[in-house]
Amino acid sequence: MDCRVAVIGAGAAGLLCAYKAAGRGGVLLLDGNEKPGRKLLATGNGRCNITNLRLSPDDYCGDSLLGDFLRHWPAGRLTDIFRELGLLTRADSEGRVYPNSLQAAAVAGALASACHEAGAREQYGFRAVKIARERRGFIITGDNGGTVRAKYCVLACGGLASPGHSRGEGYSLAKGLGHRVTELSPSLVGLRVKDRFTRALKGVRCKARASLRAGGRELCGESGEVIFGDGSVSGICVMDLSAHMRGRNNTVLRLDLLEHMDSRELENYLKSLALAHPMRPVEELFSGALNLRLGRELSKLLGFGGTLGELGPGDIRRAAGMAKGLDLPVEGTLGWEQAQVTAGGVPLCEIDLGTMESRICPGLYICGELLDADGRCGGYNLHWAFCTGAAAGEQLG
Repeated sequence: MDCRVAVIGAGAAGLLCAYKAAGRGGVLLLDGNEKPGRKLLATGNGRCNITNLRLSPDDYCGDSLLGDFLRHWPAGRLTDIFRELGLLTRADSEGRVYPNSLQAAAVAGALASACHEAGAREQYGFRAVKIARERRGFIITGDNGGTVRAKYCVLACGGLASPGHSRGEGYSLAKGLGHRVTELSPSLVGLRVKDRFTRALKGVRCKARASLRAGGRELCGESGEVIFGDGSVSGICVMDLSAHMRGRNNTVLRLDLLEHMDSRELENYLKSLALAHPMRPVEELFSGALNLRLGRELSKLLGFGGTLGELGPGDIRRAAGMAKGLDLPVEGTLGWEQAQVTAGGVPLCEIDLGTMESRICPGLYICGELLDADGRCGGYNLHWAFCTGAAAGEQLG
C-alpha cells in the first residue's frame, strides 16, 4: 500500500497530524490497535484534559528547547482547532480545559471523523516493527509482514507508559533511523517508599504538602491530596514530583501533613490538648487534626504509649516535628502500568521544532510522547501531543 504520508499512531498526536496533513491527500493512518484514540479515551478519568490556559515552559521537564515551541502554540491556538472540528471546550478554575461534554470519547470521535472527512485512510491492526529508508521515502513493515511505502513518515506512536495502550516501539524505530533516545523512566506516577508505615494506611487520603529531597535540600514540592498505598504514596502532587526522579537515587519524600499551621502553632495546639484532656489515650493525639487512621499510625511511629497527660515537652515537640515533616525514603517510582507519561525520549535538538521534521533523517517527523519532554498533571502532556502533531500536519498539509 503506497501513500504520500504514513502517520504511525492513531493517538492524540497522530490523529491531529493526519487531519492537518490530509488536505493534500495521500495520508494513511497506521495503528496496532483495532480502534483509534485508545489512550486518549482513558485520559483525565474519561474527561480528557486537553490543555491548560496557564501553560508555561515551567510546567515541563526534559529538554529545555521546548520553550520556543510552546510560545508558538498557546492553549488558545489549540482550542481554536477543536472549535474548527466542531468541538466546544470549557475551562475550570485551575485553567484546565476539557471538552464541553466532559467526555474523552467526544474528542476521539471528533478527531477520527475529521480525519475521515478530510480523506485520510486508516489501517488499524498494523503495528510497525521496522522502517527502512529508501531513495524516494520509507518502507514500513508491520508485525504481520505487510509493508507500506510512503514519501514521508510520521512517528506518533506514544511512549512506554500505560502499555495496554502503547508499547513504546517508536523508540526503536527512531533509533533505527539514526536518532538517539535519552534514558526512559515512568512519570506522573506514584512513588515506592521503603518505610512500612504506609502499609496500614492503604486507601487513606489527606491534604498535604509533598516535597522531594536529596542531600538535605528540597528539589521540588507541591500541595494537594496524598493517597497512601501498600508501600507507595500517590496523588497528583506526588505524581508531579515523580518527573524529577529520573537519574536520582537516595531521595526522600517529605510530607507536611498540617501545612496550614506552622510548627509553633501545632506545638501549642498539642500542648493545650494534652493539658485539657490528660486522660485521653495517646493514640488520640492527632485525632482532632488528621485522618483518624493516619493519626493513630503517627502515634505508633513515635513510640508513644499511655495517656496525653504523660507526654513531656520533648514528646510534644517531636510529635509536631513529625507531622510537619514526615520523611519517607523513596525506592523509586511505581511501574509503567501505573504511569501516565514517559520521561525521556528523542532529544529536541534532533528535531526542527517549527515543523517537527527530523534533522537526522529528512522526511521523518516525530511527535508527542516519543520526544524528550514531559509535563505535570493538568493537560500539559496532551497539549504537547496535540500541538506537535498539528505542527507536523501543517507542514505536510
